Amino acid sequence: MAHMVRIEVQDQFGSWKKYTTVTNSPSSIKLALERALKTQLASKSKKARAVDDKSGALMDMAHG
Repeated sequence: MAHMVRIEVQDQFGSWKKYTTVTNSPSSIKLALERALKTQLASKSKKARAVDDKSGALMDMAHG
């Protein structure tokens, strides 16, 4: 099974909510972060992050 990355969006109260899970490839992560920033959930905070699903390490972050 491919290594997975969890995409999370920060809500208006500062909590991180799972948006989706994608494979660990730069193009997949970039596209998922862009999509996550367009969701209603990210409408207030405009922050999304990519987190390694196994270790919990922060891999990337995007601001809208």
